[in-house]
Amino acid sequence: MFVEDNFICNMDSCDVLRAHGFSVTATYCASAAFEAISKHEHLSALVTDIDLGSGGDGFDVARHARKAYPHLPVVYISGTAAARHLSEGVKDSTFLTKPCDPLQIVAALNRAIRLEAA
Repeated sequence: MFVEDNFICNMDSCDVLRAHGFSVTATYCASAAFEAISKHEHLSALVTDIDLGSGGDGFDVARHARKAYPHLPVVYISGTAAARHLSEGVKDSTFLTKPCDPLQIVAALNRAIRLEAA
């Protein structure tokens, strides 16, 4: 699942992820992510922006996802919340500073998924 409120960033990043073999569910806000997670469809990983506007942030999304999928790999992306990651991020998550190239997201996901499988 990819959660990003910036439409262009969401679309571009999801296109790159799909081109690298990932099946991606794109959402644009925390409430849509909560709804998708609550459907209990299989999730292999979560990539989420932190600043998602009203209705919750990426930290909330990750906590909700980890309740449903306790070992879910999580990658946060943000241009403003690096300092908050250590105190608010879920355990064993990855943080990427925006702007980041979508290929950095691909690499972070591959590492996180590989670590989870080990």
